[in-house]
Amino acid sequence: MLAATGAAPGAPQGDPSGDAWRHRACSNLGEYIFVGGTAGFNALREGDQFEELLRTRHVGLYQHANAINAAEQSPGLISAIERVFSGTGPGQAELGQVGWNYFTLPPSYGYYQQQFIHYGLKPAEANVNTPSDAAAPGQLENDVQQWKEYVDAARTVGIKTVAPVVAPNDPSEPKLGEDVFATDPFYALERDEALYGKAIAFDVPPNFFLNGGSGPGYEKFIVQAIQWGNAHGLRTTMLLSPYPWPVNADGQLETFSQFTGNTFSRDSREFVRRLREEHAVPSEWAVDNYEDTYPNDAAAMVPETVRNTTTEVGLWLARHAPVYVHRDNSAGVICLPPFDFEER
Repeated sequence: MLAATGAAPGAPQGDPSGDAWRHRACSNLGEYIFVGGTAGFNALREGDQFEELLRTRHVGLYQHANAINAAEQSPGLISAIERVFSGTGPGQAELGQVGWNYFTLPPSYGYYQQQFIHYGLKPAEANVNTPSDAAAPGQLENDVQQWKEYVDAARTVGIKTVAPVVAPNDPSEPKLGEDVFATDPFYALERDEALYGKAIAFDVPPNFFLNGGSGPGYEKFIVQAIQWGNAHGLRTTMLLSPYPWPVNADGQLETFSQFTGNTFSRDSREFVRRLREEHAVPSEWAVDNYEDTYPNDAAAMVPETVRNTTTEVGLWLARHAPVYVHRDNSAGVICLPPFDFEER
C-alpha cells in the first residue's frame, strides 16, 4: 500500500499521468456510501445526529421502496429528509422488479412517478430484487428481454445503472468451484442482467458471510462475483445489514434497544477486512437495515456515535473502508481512505 502520490506496485515507472489519475480518483470519490433501509428510516430527518457522516461528503440516501412508501404517510417527512441530504448526490434506490411501465405510468397510478418523482426523489442508481436468481428452463431469452425493457424504462426517469441483487442464500444453489458466478449456467440470467444494467449488487449481511453463508463455497462465490463485476466495469454495490434480527416470544420483531446480541459494527469491520484481504472490493457500500421493518425505530438509525446503528456503520465505512474505482480501458484501483490505493 502506498500513498496516492507514490508509484503503485508493479506500475510502469516514469508514468506520471497514471499516478496523477490515481491521485485524482482516490481524492475525489464523491458519493459511494449509502445509508437508509427500513429500520429507523424516519430518523434521517435528524441530520444533527449524523453530522460527521454528512461532513465526509461521501454519503447518499438509500431509498428502499418500502421505507419511502411508509415515510410518505407522514406529511413533510420526505422533504425533511431530502433537506438533510441536500447536495450529497441523487442517492440510490432499492426496488422490486415488476413491469416496465412501473416507471412510466403517471402519478395517479401510484407507482414510481408518485412514489419517487412526485416527492422530489430522483435516484441515479437502483438495486432490484428480481423474481428469481435463475431462469426457468427455456425462459432465459424471455426473462432477459423483460429485464431489458425494465432497465430501458428506468433510464427514462434518470436511473443510469440498474443492478440485480445477487445472493445465493438457498443452500441448493451452486456455489462450489472456481468462478461459479462467471461460468455456471444457473447464473446466466443474473450475468446478463448485470451486464445490461451496468451494475451488480450483493445482499451479504456480514454476520451471515462470516458464519459460512448458505453453505460450502459461499464466501468464495461472493469474493469472485465482486471481482467479476469489477473486471467487467460494472458498478458493484455491497449491501450491509444486521442479521439475523430477533423476534420476541410473541413472534414480533424486537426493536433495536431490545437486541442485546447485536454485533453489526464488529461484523462489518471484519467483513470489510476479509474482502480487502481477498482484493474483492466493491465500488460502493450501502448500509440497509431491512430485517427491522419499523421505520420509527430511530435508535436503529441514529446517532452515529452509538455502535451498531446504521449511521455509525456508515461513518466507519466512510473513514476506513476501501472502494474500487474504475478506469476506462484499464485496470481500476482500490482506494483506501483517506487517499491511499492499491492497484489491481
